[in-house]
Amino acid sequence: MRIALTNATATNEDALHQMPSRRKRLEYAIAAVTLVAIGHLLLGSYNGYRHRFTCVVCRLERADYRSRLRSSASTYNETSCSKWYQSHVEGSHDHVWSPSATMALVNFYGQTIGVGDNFDLPGRAVWKLTPDQQRSIYEHFSNPLDAQVLFVSLTDDAVMKDRTDYRIVDSLRAWMESGFAGSWRHPTRPVPE
Repeated sequence: MRIALTNATATNEDALHQMPSRRKRLEYAIAAVTLVAIGHLLLGSYNGYRHRFTCVVCRLERADYRSRLRSSASTYNETSCSKWYQSHVEGSHDHVWSPSATMALVNFYGQTIGVGDNFDLPGRAVWKLTPDQQRSIYEHFSNPLDAQVLFVSLTDDAVMKDRTDYRIVDSLRAWMESGFAGSWRHPTRPVPE
């Protein structure tokens, strides 16, 4: 009986000697925490960008995502205007994309970590109208295709010159705020006599 106890005690002592010391366990813990912290910093740093676009014709929204690994994807979001446009004006059309003035830098988790601005992009002024406002403007033009031509013109460099695109949108907003009194008049073209 005594021999069995001694062998059991010897086995327990061998197991204790094989376990890492308290200092070794602390070193392993510090190494693990350091690796997790470095991984989090790498994943939490710049990984790509997200840039939003809207079609100046129907106001369908698109978001482009691009990562450092060169993978890219786009998502699309219907708006009240894009749904209305498709059923009331044209069933399909070529989208005329206007980029948002801001681009978001994102980390691995998709969180925004920075923003870049560029206000000199084609179609910049259409972003001053919500899709609901643009739909309302379409509804108050006698021919919605005339409004479509106007919205597409906002992407033209000649219209962007001297901020004419903003004057057009501001006059559309003023017309809307007046309850669509009368008919809309182009702010830079003379009134026909």
